[in-house]
Amino acid sequence: MSLFLGLGCSSKPQDSDKISLLRSKQPTDYVWVAAHRADCLYAPENSLEAVRHALYFGADMIETDVRMTQDGNIVIMHDYTVDRMTDGTGTISEMTLEEIKKLHLKTNWGGKTEQEVPTLEEFIELTKGKICLYLDKAGYDIPGHEPGTLVRTLLEILRRNDVLEESVFVLDWPYKKARSIFGDDLEKVIYCPVIDDKIDDLDAYVDEYLEKLHPIAFQFRMKSLDSQTYRLLPKIQSSGSRAFIAATWAEHTAGHDDGLSIFDDPSKGWGWLVDQGFNILETNYQNDLIRYLKQVGRH
Repeated sequence: MSLFLGLGCSSKPQDSDKISLLRSKQPTDYVWVAAHRADCLYAPENSLEAVRHALYFGADMIETDVRMTQDGNIVIMHDYTVDRMTDGTGTISEMTLEEIKKLHLKTNWGGKTEQEVPTLEEFIELTKGKICLYLDKAGYDIPGHEPGTLVRTLLEILRRNDVLEESVFVLDWPYKKARSIFGDDLEKVIYCPVIDDKIDDLDAYVDEYLEKLHPIAFQFRMKSLDSQTYRLLPKIQSSGSRAFIAATWAEHTAGHDDGLSIFDDPSKGWGWLVDQGFNILETNYQNDLIRYLKQVGRH
């Protein structure tokens, strides 16, 4: 059994060279590490403290969750309510930023902190030029607003802060929808179409993206090794696009997830994914994954 837990491995914060390498699609043995909710082990998830931890550990990307307030501001919160992660209650889309800023984050085990719910701008202040921001939940529609409002609001903030090129979007939208909402920014951001058996006419969907965008990466969600998603892996690799996968979920990795890696053997989980050619791995255990990848010469 392998238990890689602990804070013992430090690494320099990600710099713009690794971001440039990711965007270049040049062949490399390097494996990028995406920290799920910035850090959901040693800090309140999606907090500024969690961002500082991800930078300390040496993650290359932070996966975080964006929500729009009633007055059109973007805050960082996984859930659509503040109930689980703060000392307050309420639906984010029905609260103002001022109301949300009066709340305090909880630890992941319910303990109290003095930390506030961060805004996207506060995240950017810490991450700009150092690490990619993967903005999850960006594809959600906002009640009372036209489709794509959240993405357009995000793009405006990213453009204003000059971080479009280090911002990651992972969506299962058809190419036509993505192009209509992102416009010319579709090439500027790191846009990663999802590959999942749930998508209608998956082969045609992938082919259109390869022909019209040639994405930097695709994110795979494969429940099993007999899935159409898994069978598309060689095609994506031969195209030059990178293969992104979330080791946080057994149902996205055909069972080769964080749990197997931490509580059994990292070579059976993370190692298997790397051997398959996945070169962006999302994880809850960034410190442990980075230590493993360094041991095998991949980070």
